[in-house]
Amino acid sequence: PWPGNVRELEHAIERAVIMCQSATIQPEDLFPQGRVGGADSKAEEELQLDDYNLEEMEKVLIRKALRKHNGNVTYAARELGLTRSSLYRRLERYGI
Repeated sequence: PWPGNVRELEHAIERAVIMCQSATIQPEDLFPQGRVGGADSKAEEELQLDDYNLEEMEKVLIRKALRKHNGNVTYAARELGLTRSSLYRRLERYGI
């Protein structure tokens, strides 16, 4: 069973594909906010999967990629599938 609607499932799978560390998506890749796995920060922990809108999801993913790469925008952009300039535009738009 999936605890949401189809749109939420699509977003969860997209996020899992981007953030997954292995070739296979695991349950903790689909539920990182505490349902199965753990959260990276208090703010992210408060967000529930069914509360995400696309902008909030993008902010969380950008922050996570930047943390993973110790603030290196080039590596974070590469992992997110963006150009460096696209990531800089998003950072400016979201005030990150």
